[in-house]
Amino acid sequence: MNKYLKIVCLTLLMGMGFGLSNIAKADGHSVMFASWGGSFQDALRSSMLAPAAQDLGIEVKEDTTNGIQDVRAQISANAVAWDVAEMELSACETLSRDGMLEPIDYKMVDASGIPSDLRQDNYIGFINFTKVIAYRKDKFGDNGPQSWADFWDVEKFPGKRGMHGKVNYNLEAALMADGVPKSEIYNVLSTKKGQERAWAKLAEIVPHVTVWYRGGSQSAQILRDGEVDVVHMGHNRVESVANSGVDVAYTFQDGTMDVDCLLVPKGAPNYSNAMKLINSVLSASSQATLAKTMPLGPVNKYAFDAGVLSIEQAKNVNTHPDNYDKQLLVDPNFYIGQLDVLTERFDTLIQQ
Repeated sequence: MNKYLKIVCLTLLMGMGFGLSNIAKADGHSVMFASWGGSFQDALRSSMLAPAAQDLGIEVKEDTTNGIQDVRAQISANAVAWDVAEMELSACETLSRDGMLEPIDYKMVDASGIPSDLRQDNYIGFINFTKVIAYRKDKFGDNGPQSWADFWDVEKFPGKRGMHGKVNYNLEAALMADGVPKSEIYNVLSTKKGQERAWAKLAEIVPHVTVWYRGGSQSAQILRDGEVDVVHMGHNRVESVANSGVDVAYTFQDGTMDVDCLLVPKGAPNYSNAMKLINSVLSASSQATLAKTMPLGPVNKYAFDAGVLSIEQAKNVNTHPDNYDKQLLVDPNFYIGQLDVLTERFDTLIQQ
């Protein structure tokens, strides 16, 4: 059943006099995990979720999410179905400040390998991921766009473009396209004048964007199917497109590196199992196994010492020294407290 349909059904049942406890009791032997779907979630399942289920002796059920609004919808409907959800850091902090998350029990979760700034009361870091500029080589050959300035240059690089249909990363991309050094991006965005500069630059590319994709699996699909020739998307998903036989390439230059975290929505039905699952997927071996399966940056600093990754595999990870400085490290503080306002303006812009 579609997750939105589940929420609606639960809401209707409560409206007819059925309490949530009558229809969504925890069975004590399962945990519901929500992530971004597609090949990424396939990798999570094989490298983390299935081994955790076996080790913990519980059933790990799965769902997909499109972001912060899904958690808010479940809580507002008093119909929380998820025990653990993966979100961007800015969404985690926003939900935490809004009082919508359960606390992380650090007596059950070993966070010794996790950076201190990612060990928060109500969420914890999970993986480092990067969105890169990726392109089809049947369109551009070996000379595809290598920067945001190239992406904006529709005359030099004509073709169908795709961008994420969320405000996150797009204002930063616009400023990089406008020549702002990565080190100055958030200084510029901290001012009203700087934000208006970003909106103006973003407006230039909007008419040339063929698809504003909503989820990671869709980004892979539109590149694979040729709906777009160049797209800003998760670099791990570019790998999955390449593995399907499509000739594609990408660059870490001007990539946007962010951190996904794990959270437990307020009222999650299986809190104890949620803590057990979080502890399992944050272990050094589990994090290294995911990076081997799909080149995402571990947050557990001991993952590179777990004896799982080869030297060549490590070089394909976004946090490798050869790749790190080419990318913009996203500052979630820019979005906190104004994400809803920015989202409303962004949605209006791309719908024009």
